[in-house]
Amino acid sequence: MPFVAAPVKIPEDIHHILSKFSKSRTLPARQVQRAKIILLAADGMNNMQISTRVGLGQDSVSKWRGRFLKALPLLQEIAEKDRSHLEDAVSSFLNDRPRPGQPAHYTDEQIIKILEIACREPQEFGYEVSHWSLNLLVNAVVKEGIVESISAKTVSRFLKYGGNPPASHPLLASFLRENRFSGNFCGESE
Repeated sequence: MPFVAAPVKIPEDIHHILSKFSKSRTLPARQVQRAKIILLAADGMNNMQISTRVGLGQDSVSKWRGRFLKALPLLQEIAEKDRSHLEDAVSSFLNDRPRPGQPAHYTDEQIIKILEIACREPQEFGYEVSHWSLNLLVNAVVKEGIVESISAKTVSRFLKYGGNPPASHPLLASFLRENRFSGNFCGESE
């Protein structure tokens, strides 16, 4: 007997959000595609038909159908408790799951301390120079016990963040905003 995909029944409020997402020109294409998959599944299409329609493999269609069915009770619970968060919850569901990767070597707190040292005078740390060099800054960071070891290239990368740290570093972004780091480091004016 052939495999039959589980039927998908979507509550009206969630259907409305998915429909809006499926027509969006501003959302990432993957989210739009995933919203379409779920809506087509709710329309009674099987995975093969959906796969052909959205240009995605049957395994991926099956995966998103299954994920939606698994997430549906939580989405319904959110809809009942606080409808204002439902759209964010649906959007979050349609995002990629975090993928494994190499863990960060340095915490946001360590990066912030490195930036704070870079914004201070080298003389405060016992160096008889007027400006930091990368190697001197590396020595100061290690001497202060912030990290056991760090390369000049890594310190350079941290200094390069300016007002644009990656979104994966919210604490660092917050620190830079609070200290008005926007393109010019250490509050220096042009």
